[in-house]
Parts: sequence; C-alpha cells; structure tokens
Amino acid sequence: MRSAFSRFLLCSFVACAVTLLVPAGLRAAAPAPETDKSGWILPDTKNAGTGWHIRLKDARAEAAKDDKPILILFTGPDWSSACKKFESSILRSKEYAASVRPAMVGLYVQHFVKTDAPEEQVSANQSLRKSLSVPAVYPCTVILASDGKKVLGIIPGVPDKKDYLQQISKLTGIKLAE
Repeated sequence: MRSAFSRFLLCSFVACAVTLLVPAGLRAAAPAPETDKSGWILPDTKNAGTGWHIRLKDARAEAAKDDKPILILFTGPDWSSACKKFESSILRSKEYAASVRPAMVGLYVQHFVKTDAPEEQVSANQSLRKSLSVPAVYPCTVILASDGKKVLGIIPGVPDKKDYLQQISKLTGIKLAE
C-alpha cells in the first residue's frame, strides 16, 4: 500500500508531465480584450496600450509619422459613472468609429482609483494632466497637434455625441462623419 506522500508525488509528476506535453496551441487562450466598434481596444490594467497608447512618447511618435493629431482621453472608468457613460455612448458609437479612429492617434490616460496600477504610470498620468493644465473633470478630452506639443483644445465632461464630433472637427480641421 502506498503512502499519501508517494501518491502526492506521483500525481504531481503526472500533472507536470501533462502540462509539458500538451502543445501550446491546445491550451486555453487568454480572453480577447474588449474592443469598441472602431477596433480600438479600450484599455484597462489588463490590456492597456493595445489600440490606444498609454504613453505620450508613443502617441507622439505615431502622430508625427502619420501626421495625425492626438486625442488624449483623461478618464476614470473604474470609478466615474460619467466616464462609463462617455465610453458607452460616444466611444462605442458607429459615428465615432467611422470618423475619429482613422483620423487621430488615441492616448488613454486613466485616473486610477479602484484599479491597481504601476506607480510610474500613475505618476506619469498625473504629471501629464498638470503639464497640459487639464481641469479635474472626468472624462476630459485634449486634442494635440501632430507635433504632440501644441494644445488645439480641451473638451471637458460628457457632451452629446454630435456636439463632441463637431468640436473635434472644429479643433482639428478634419472633416468627421456625422
């Protein structure tokens, strides 16, 4: 009769062997991050940086390369009902997807409250907000020129979708679909 310890060792050995022998393609894949209708993936701490940039230097590099303005979204979707409303009513709209995504580079700057985030990211987000003189209103959209330095305008709060698109068009000179 085997001891409990020897059964434990045998089970552990079998589990390790199965894990090593199962091809990677047969293992469960991580769930796909949530995307909006435009194909931009809405960042959170699990998938930040995919679709939207989370670092200004990366957004500036893409904007300079493609000669596109930068749309910076200061948001707090883990705690702000206004930010959740903005994301569902505007960011996920077909009008936004058809017009803003192809015309601009997105930078997602989250004000973390309930979600853990690296201290360097929290600090960078706060510094960026202060350097651009962004009001403490969430959500808040800042439009930068393609050089990534000149502020073209600030849109605080949750305007209606049509007004939001018109403000972006006026600030950037880009003809946006309505």
